[in-house]
Amino acid sequence: MELALTAILLSLLPMALQESTPALPANFSLPNAFATSLDSVCGRPRVSGRIMSGQDAKLGQWPWQVSLREDGQHVCGGSLIAEDWVLTAAHCFDQKQPLSAYVVLLGSLSSYPQAGEPQELQAVAQFITHPEYSAESNRGDIALVQLASPVTFSDLILPVCLPKPGDPLGQGTWCWVTGWGNVDLNQPLPPPFTLKELQLPLIDAQTCDAYYHENSNVPIELPIILEDMLCAGFESGQKDACGGDSGGPLVCNLGGVWTQAGIVSWGSACGLPKKPGVYINVSMYTTWIASTIQSSELDMENSSPHLAGLFVPTMLLVLGLLGDTLASLGLA
Repeated sequence: MELALTAILLSLLPMALQESTPALPANFSLPNAFATSLDSVCGRPRVSGRIMSGQDAKLGQWPWQVSLREDGQHVCGGSLIAEDWVLTAAHCFDQKQPLSAYVVLLGSLSSYPQAGEPQELQAVAQFITHPEYSAESNRGDIALVQLASPVTFSDLILPVCLPKPGDPLGQGTWCWVTGWGNVDLNQPLPPPFTLKELQLPLIDAQTCDAYYHENSNVPIELPIILEDMLCAGFESGQKDACGGDSGGPLVCNLGGVWTQAGIVSWGSACGLPKKPGVYINVSMYTTWIASTIQSSELDMENSSPHLAGLFVPTMLLVLGLLGDTLASLGLA
């Protein structure tokens, strides 16, 4: 009898759920919906201006740029990729620090804006580092930050577009890195701490790896530039991202839309000859980004009061249907 009742209950549960919850398309996918909803707004700043390498940016020119702050101090850059998600580098987080130590500054041209200047501060709900991140090799130096609440897109706050998975960019493609990092080795950005922008060409991984092997103790057969990295800069050096720029975006204008090609990860000092900046190749992690956001959103929905409240009336409906069935069988 217990097996029969269990079978009846299981057969009625899908019917009850179907009647009490809206049906989803069979091909529904959060990553696809996520991408589609952002496609019309990402990578399209509403303020434009001529790019001048190493110069101050204009307000609203890079509306996805954010400052990650630890105990009130700027520690890293990042990029807004959705209403409540920021992309940055895994090495930007101190695992010993509580989440409450971190906030994200959005919509600001300065890393330390004055009162009355455009700015929005958001608490951090969680940060997720890539499971394969290695501090020794810098492999997987990528992390997602979920904001405590979604932002409202505006002229000063917009997401950047993400590349298609594995989408390659050719050597010599000109891109731009932005950040509030040091203007030279051990020389911090001076007040008023205005966001800097720098135009750089991409360097192919083989050439970049050869550069970094010069005068190093690493055997040539062991790669320094790994498969999830890309390089940008000049053989002569001089122009480069620097300390404090970590986690920030390297973006390229592809068909009139700004797409994030890289995340500032590491380098040898700043601006040295044959030591270009090394970035995490975002296209290698597009699928991970989408699946991680999907999993997080589903976890939140499954633990939300809305779905918890839905469970009770659903089970009451199941029990009611079960009672009717038992009565018709003469078992109640």
